[in-house]
This record gives sequence, structure tokens and C-alpha cells, in this order.
Amino acid sequence: MMRESRLERHFWRFWLGGLLILAAMIAMNPWFANAVSPWGIRDHQAAATALRVDAIQAAWQTAGVMNLARFGMALDLVYIGVYSYGAYCGGRLFAWSDGAALRRLGWVIVGAAVVGGFADYLETISQFVQAVTFKGDDRLASIAATAQPIKSTAFLVTFVGLLVALFLRRRSRRAA
Repeated sequence: MMRESRLERHFWRFWLGGLLILAAMIAMNPWFANAVSPWGIRDHQAAATALRVDAIQAAWQTAGVMNLARFGMALDLVYIGVYSYGAYCGGRLFAWSDGAALRRLGWVIVGAAVVGGFADYLETISQFVQAVTFKGDDRLASIAATAQPIKSTAFLVTFVGLLVALFLRRRSRRAA
């Protein structure tokens, strides 16, 4: 029982902490939106070529937000670890539940947290290297663009999965 309560505390602290960092990054994103990158940081993540990365970074440099973009990417590296660990803890918490559906959902969340964290680190490190060197790289841009939809899908699976798991757990506790 002690192990589960510690796991649940880690789940809430890290998952909600990750969501708080994500909210801060979303709030920063409008500063990166312009004619070259109307979706802000997301355009940099999806830029599959060095030429596109260079264009986005040049526009950010002109707008005076390149250092803020680097900070945002560094913050993203923190977010990935915090959110992924929180989602992993939540998945493990529900994977040890009594109900079969909740257990299966828990393991799906665990898998998505691991895959999503790995893909997100690949993407963000690839972005960050290009931002720090202020030079696009076709290989790194391709890695980031390939990892971007994987990490986005995994995030949605963990986020929605954890909300569903919390709902199912609450419903089963009320029925008991």
C-alpha cells in the first residue's frame, strides 16, 4: 500500500507539473509565430530540411526572439522528463488496479509514456542543436520532423488515457 501511495504522489506531482510547464510553453508560442512560421515552434519541429530550419531561425532572429526560442527548447527538455515520468507513474498506478480494463489501459499509458518521451527527446535535441548552432542540418531536421507526429500521438494517448483511467477509477470506487 505504501508503494502505491508514493507512486500516486509521483503521478500527480510530475504529471501536473509537466502540464504546467506545457501551459507555459504554449503561452510563449505566439512570440514565435510570424509569416515564415505561422505555427511558431511547431513549424520548427516539423521543418524537415535545413533550408526550412534556417528560414524559420532567421525570421526569429530578425524578430529578436531567437534566444527565447532556445530557452523554450531547453524548457521543453525539462518538460519531457517531468511529464513523461508523471505519465509513466500514472500508467503504472493504473496497471496495478483490480479492474482488467483499467490494467490494460494502464499498460497502454506506460508504453505511450516511454515511446513519447523517447521520440520527444529525439525531436527536441535535434531542434536544440540546430538552434544553438544557428544552422539547419538536413539530418537533424529530418529526425525532428519524423519524431514530431510520434511524440504528439503518444502525448494524446497518455493525456486522454490518464483522464479516462481517472474517470474509470472514480466510477468503480463510487460503485463499491
